[in-house]
Amino acid sequence: MRRFVIIAGVDYERNGVNFRIFADNRVKRLVATNTAKEDLTFQVFDVRTGSVVTRAVTYPGGKKTEKVAAVTPFTPVAPTHYNRLGSGTDVHYELRDGIRGLMSVTDVYAAVQTIGRDDPGTLRELSFFSHAWHGGPILINSFDDGIVTGPPLSVGGPPTRTSVGAARDPDDFDPRPAKDFTPPTMTTAELAEFRAAFHTAGIGWSWGCAFPRTIHEILHKLEQHRDYRRSGLADSTKLVFTNFRADHIGELTTTLGLAVPDPKRVELTFGDLRRYFCLRTMDSYSHHLAVAADRIVFAGPIGTYSEYDTGPRPLMHVHDGFARHFTFYANYLGFTYDPEGRHYGAFLPTFTC
Repeated sequence: MRRFVIIAGVDYERNGVNFRIFADNRVKRLVATNTAKEDLTFQVFDVRTGSVVTRAVTYPGGKKTEKVAAVTPFTPVAPTHYNRLGSGTDVHYELRDGIRGLMSVTDVYAAVQTIGRDDPGTLRELSFFSHAWHGGPILINSFDDGIVTGPPLSVGGPPTRTSVGAARDPDDFDPRPAKDFTPPTMTTAELAEFRAAFHTAGIGWSWGCAFPRTIHEILHKLEQHRDYRRSGLADSTKLVFTNFRADHIGELTTTLGLAVPDPKRVELTFGDLRRYFCLRTMDSYSHHLAVAADRIVFAGPIGTYSEYDTGPRPLMHVHDGFARHFTFYANYLGFTYDPEGRHYGAFLPTFTC
């Protein structure tokens, strides 16, 4: 039995994208390539509708049969769950505080843990189709403010506010790399179950973007530097930048712990910059997921974004215009890329700086 867990997030940007289509297309593609006619089971988590659809594809006597079962244990996501912020062309939507009952990434983890307990070594793929960022898939666009707002202690008094500390915020439904795979969110035993679910050839995918603009801009400025080389540049090479903005300098100094005496003339070694991108890679959800699963996770290299395929059974791919970024990650951080030619980088559980 080959098992697959596939998640479709919400188009909280309201651009007319239905991520469930990509999830269903992934199922169709995997079934179509199953020439060995092995039994397949797919769990498709649709965050928008709150439903979980299980599709069991079997081949009794060599003939394909399919059974579908669906449940809706979670509250469907509604426009009224969001606050509308901004105006004109700069409008975005954020989940309101205090919402409960929506599908959470922790429900996905629980499903994987169940496989680890009941049918270990059978999970071949854990895929997230959604908007995303450096911190992982954005299933709903909720926030971890670390505060639970409760009823007043007295009539007419202010609402109570309690810090959740290291726990996950109960009105946050999106992945959080710093919290998801450690106690109290995931105990040591639960992490072992999560890891046990995966087949030795099992993989993860985060199909959305990984585009912190500041990180992209720093890498672009490095690639445009007259002393930069696509390969073979020594870590000791000194590079001077006169075009870094304050946010670029803040990113570098915070991550590297370095002082910048003159913001108009920033001098760094190539080794400093290579270490910066390495550390930011290790910060990512994709890296944390790879370590937790002890399997390769395919995701956009940090500083790139994804777009939608055209043609039949479309999925997603990283924009081809990031060729220089792909080369940097390959030649200086040892990245390889997905076997489907979609430019998703292979985040290895053994990756280190």
